Amino acid sequence: MVTNPNLVNATAGQRLAARAVDSVPLVVLALVAVLVPGRLAVGLCAAGAAAYLAWTWLWEAGSGQTPGNRVLGLRTVNEDGLAPGFAAVLVRNLLLAVSALTVVGPWIMTVSNLWDHPTRRQGWHDKAARTLVVDIRAGRDPLLTGGRWAGAAAPAPVPAAVPAPTAAPATGWVPGPSTPAPAAPAGPAAPISSVPGVGAAATQTAVSSAAPEEEEDVELTRIVSRGQGTGCRLVFDDGAAVRVTGTALLGRNPAPAIGEKVNQLIDFADMGRSVSKTHLHLQSDGSTGLWITDRGSTNGSSIVAPDGRHEALAAHSPVLAPSGSTVYFGDRHFTVG
Repeated sequence: MVTNPNLVNATAGQRLAARAVDSVPLVVLALVAVLVPGRLAVGLCAAGAAAYLAWTWLWEAGSGQTPGNRVLGLRTVNEDGLAPGFAAVLVRNLLLAVSALTVVGPWIMTVSNLWDHPTRRQGWHDKAARTLVVDIRAGRDPLLTGGRWAGAAAPAPVPAAVPAPTAAPATGWVPGPSTPAPAAPAGPAAPISSVPGVGAAATQTAVSSAAPEEEEDVELTRIVSRGQGTGCRLVFDDGAAVRVTGTALLGRNPAPAIGEKVNQLIDFADMGRSVSKTHLHLQSDGSTGLWITDRGSTNGSSIVAPDGRHEALAAHSPVLAPSGSTVYFGDRHFTVG
């Protein structure tokens, strides 16, 4: 499985579900106060509600957790990716309380992140408190990994963990893509995997000499190819760098199609989820640049050449990005080195 070094913001549905879970104890106490006669019951329920609100306030301020966040795998953090603190949580909760003047107010406030820019997805109460809500199951947990900006350098140590014997099959085919490069423009309408003819054979070599499971082979080849000195170096907008030495899939959770063989899987989810699960197919051409194919992504892709020319990518049509080009995919981008 590919490690995701990025933060992934919570969706409106996840926020709504977490808020519903947080509200369950309060609803139960309110029902008890209504159904059980006597002032004592009302007083006890009011005290219980106050204690519950104080407990969740302290818990969220110190760790970004609430009962709903824990169940849904979310965490509230400040804009640096650290614990939000008492003041920020107080501001968020006060705004939610004020919005309760109307029946649907708190729920609208909870999903107000729908109207924010995709790269941040902050609700109105988040903007006032300068907080973020992230999905720590789909992405990195900033509170446990050094904050919002600590993930960019995380993938760098990965190649060192690869056993040395796996380097042998990689060196046998890495230089291959440069040989059939002239044939690539002849079939621009075809999927990118067919542009240089040696791609499939290269993968077969790697498969036959690696572990029996296909998923393990793909990841192992991905790691080995990063350690080679050939291919194209991609530098992403968050500072992360990856070297593509054969074929690669890039996306929020990339996976090859049935029967498709690739050498690398590059997981690059973003806060706004503007990147599709399998957004781009990449084919390294060390002599000229990188062949890019949009895999029918939701938010599209484009290339800005070194001379400033802009070209939007049609789905499933490979386009060459020369060295020095900037490739945009969703709201993210990388530079071809």
